[in-house]
Amino acid sequence: MVKKNIKGISLIESLVAIVIVGIGFISVMQISAYTLNSMDRSMEKNKFNFYSEMMIEDMIGDPDNASNYGGFYETCSYSASGNTYSNYYNSNSKKLYDKKKTIWSERLNEKENIRVNNKNKQPTCSSGDSKETFVSKSGDKTLGRVNFLSGQGKRKKFLGAVIK
Repeated sequence: MVKKNIKGISLIESLVAIVIVGIGFISVMQISAYTLNSMDRSMEKNKFNFYSEMMIEDMIGDPDNASNYGGFYETCSYSASGNTYSNYYNSNSKKLYDKKKTIWSERLNEKENIRVNNKNKQPTCSSGDSKETFVSKSGDKTLGRVNFLSGQGKRKKFLGAVIK
């Protein structure tokens, strides 16, 4: 009679295998979280690129009133009901630069401007975030600049152009 030596998986071997597989899953989950965060920042940067270009193009399109486009300033403020946006523009004005500033404000505050997987996505607005324009004269040139601060003022987007 031949005796067979049957060996099974020990408890320690199975625990080591579970730990290795668990570490793999944790790594994949961290990569997924990083990817989603990176996509959100990328969408925010694209949005700011489009809006800053729109604002500069509006200034270039109305060079005679370029100095009136400066002084646009908008920031987030927090209240008990959540974040709200400060906005100082009169949409009833008949002047083009006032209408453009109102349009800028409305577009910057749209809630349903980015759709991902049929869900509305909006970049977060934190204290320290701001959107502002500057127009200055240097000799016979008029210079325009748009500044966007996001991520509690840590991420910055600047765009400038010679308007006239």
